[in-house]
Amino acid sequence: MNSTPTIRAYRPQDREAVRRICCETADAGKPVENFFRDRDFIADLVTRYYTDFTPELTQVVEKDGNVVGYLTGCLDTGRQVRVTAWRILPGALVAAICRGVLWQRETWRMLVAALCNGLPSGPPVAEYPAHFHINLLPEARGAGIGARLVEEFFARARKAGILGVHVSVRGDNESGCRFFEGLGFVELARRRMVVPVRGRRVETAAIVYGKKL
Repeated sequence: MNSTPTIRAYRPQDREAVRRICCETADAGKPVENFFRDRDFIADLVTRYYTDFTPELTQVVEKDGNVVGYLTGCLDTGRQVRVTAWRILPGALVAAICRGVLWQRETWRMLVAALCNGLPSGPPVAEYPAHFHINLLPEARGAGIGARLVEEFFARARKAGILGVHVSVRGDNESGCRFFEGLGFVELARRRMVVPVRGRRVETAAIVYGKKL
């Protein structure tokens, strides 16, 4: 069977699939193990707010009965930052430490890279308060599914009276940059970014794109 991918609303039973896809695509479309080995920690930071606190804005892509992609979204970035900092990060960090993350060489490489990167400069949240993350496995790409996911999120944001949406992407993720620019996003900010990849320090950029609705 080789059916066409379809989009549907997120269900609680999709949570593990969303976390898995997040980790399979975390390194600009490649597996998270390229820079960090603790999948649960990354999945907690990147997906838990959206699946646990705003599941109504999450959509998944299904093909042949399997979840092969998703879009997670948020209409209030300030709330997402607060909830992640106070309700998600502490527990995720303690659990990761208990799993031995501090003894992994990749952890220290990532911390050194974070110090090199400095503090991120965020978008003007008053103008672009909403954001989303989209990740598709190879079997879900190339059929216009990504654009449909984003347009559905735009529709929900407009209905809620949201003025603008922002997204973040790595500069070396050329296909990601082309995708967002093709949807009408414009670059709002860019900063130097160092990423530890398999023992090497890769220098790229963190780009914030925005689109007015």
